[in-house]
This record gives sequence, C-alpha cells and structure tokens, in this order.
Amino acid sequence: MKTNNILMILIMLTFAGATWLITENHALKHREIDMMDKWFHMEEDLSDMQVEIFDMKTQMNRIESLIDEMAIDYSDTNTVNYN
Repeated sequence: MKTNNILMILIMLTFAGATWLITENHALKHREIDMMDKWFHMEEDLSDMQVEIFDMKTQMNRIESLIDEMAIDYSDTNTVNYN
C-alpha cells in the first residue's frame, strides 16, 4: 500500500513538473517573440532614421549650393567699374 501511495505521489509530482515546464516554456517563448518584435521595430526605426538623415544631408547640400550662388551673385553686384 505504501508503495502505491509513493508511486501515486511520484506520478503527481511528475505531472505537476511537466505542467510547470510547459507553462514556463510558453512564457519564455512569448518573451522571446516580444524581444524579436522589438528588435524588428528597432531595425525599421533605424532604417527610417537613415532615410531621414540622407534627406537632411541632401537638403543641406542644396542650401549650401544656394548660399554659394547667392554669394557669387552678391559679389558680382558689388564690383565697381571705374571706367
């Protein structure tokens, strides 16, 4: 009789342990999926930022070229011809 009780207790503990492992594994996989989602969102944000930085550099180059053209035009109007 004691053997049957011990065997029953071992079976119950094994079942409880297996249930706990399945639950914990599911929670770990859920956290892993969340981390992967965050990683992909971060990569998307980084690529968006790279595009924005490229656009800003393009705009800065345009502004610099406009300033250079304005400086050339201004220097042309300030030349004095004494003849």
